[in-house]
Amino acid sequence: MKKAATIIGTLVLVVALAIPVLAYDRGRGKTRGMGIGPAGRQAPRCETIPNLIPEQSAKLKELREQHNKETLPLKNELTAKSAELKNLWLQGNPDEAAIKVKQQEINDLRSQLQDKMTGHRLEVAKILTPEQRAHLQSARPGMGYRPHAKRPGARGYGRMRNW
Repeated sequence: MKKAATIIGTLVLVVALAIPVLAYDRGRGKTRGMGIGPAGRQAPRCETIPNLIPEQSAKLKELREQHNKETLPLKNELTAKSAELKNLWLQGNPDEAAIKVKQQEINDLRSQLQDKMTGHRLEVAKILTPEQRAHLQSARPGMGYRPHAKRPGARGYGRMRNW
């Protein structure tokens, strides 16, 4: 009897400790910082825009696919250049000139990506009505310094909407 009670007690303890561990989920989109998900900068999808007619939705989807095709090579190149820059920094005696050249290449790629994003946003704006553009702008979260609404008195970096 004593042995059975010990086994049952141990099992209850293991289950009680395992539940919080199994319930904790830091999957994709649930991490802090910049990136995809609630805490990161994710552009609002066209499904969130009110009064969107099917023609607008189809055009927006086509624009998004075209933009992704155009920017994917630049993003891949940016990733490769960033890895090269990291390797340059990890060398025993980093070459200052090579690091500066690689950093300039990365800056140029980022500038090209920013130009493509600006063009894409301008094309999207041409498709939407003024009311839809206003909704899209108000739904776009940003990162900034603000007091945390959930914890009065606490300050720090976090999500900031237009307030």
